[in-house]
Amino acid sequence: MSKKKNNYSMNTEKYLAKLMEEIKKRDFKSTDELNDFINNLMGQSLDDLPERTDKKGRSQDLVFEAYEQPVSKGKQLVKQALELDPNNADAYNYLASIEKDIDKAIVMFEKAIKAGEKTLGKKFFKEEKGNFWGILETRPYMRAKAGLAECLYVKKEVDKAIEIYEEMLELNPNDNQGIRYLLSTLLLSKDDLTQFELFIKNNEDEDCAVWNYNNALYSFKKFGRTAKTEKILMDAYKSNEFVIDYMLGIKKMPDEQPQYIGRGDESEAISYVYDSWTIWDKTEGAFDWLYEFKQNRLKMN
Repeated sequence: MSKKKNNYSMNTEKYLAKLMEEIKKRDFKSTDELNDFINNLMGQSLDDLPERTDKKGRSQDLVFEAYEQPVSKGKQLVKQALELDPNNADAYNYLASIEKDIDKAIVMFEKAIKAGEKTLGKKFFKEEKGNFWGILETRPYMRAKAGLAECLYVKKEVDKAIEIYEEMLELNPNDNQGIRYLLSTLLLSKDDLTQFELFIKNNEDEDCAVWNYNNALYSFKKFGRTAKTEKILMDAYKSNEFVIDYMLGIKKMPDEQPQYIGRGDESEAISYVYDSWTIWDKTEGAFDWLYEFKQNRLKMN
């Protein structure tokens, strides 16, 4: 597991949490007062905001800091965080993120989920279903769910991972975490493509490497090498020509996924191949199909 890719989002969340805490403390009486406060912050560093003093806030801030430190220091900070708040889900998420043993990482993510459920409470889940992630307090729980699903997929427990992703989309239909892309790939990995077909039908407006290349692989698995399948692959190639090079090993994959993804560029290709290579690999004839497609493209250039 790797914690590097979490740093940017955790930093952003740290400052947002400090800002929200300061807004709560000031108890603004009107929207104008709130706007004046925010306008006065423009151009200033959010580092200047006061540190949180309550136990839960201090605990979470220690975890935020842990992600910025070497692992040895991070562990110490997380230990302090759990002493302040034993139900700090992100503390367990951190421990999972630095764990090399996937079974131990799973245990940590499961502890994070239980901690999140205890912190939020059953009533909260019932009342706020559909609003998760938009509420800052839900994010550690949602990170834990995503982490657990990823681990289960690696262990080839696909159905369990799919169930978690579907639960997450019910909690957060806006899908700020991009779970729909991962779910699309997992559904495509199954022999029975019924769920994938229904899922794609309900998301017809998507246009990205995940959707386009998954659609090409679906057509190949379902119908073989037909004229329609070839056209779908061509459309996918036009949307991101780098995917095939990384899929076939013409270009070497980096050790870690990119932190930022841009439509049509190499970062999008790397992210897609990282998540879907195994599914293409286990589809008989798929790599031969990509290779011949690539050779034909080279002849045309």
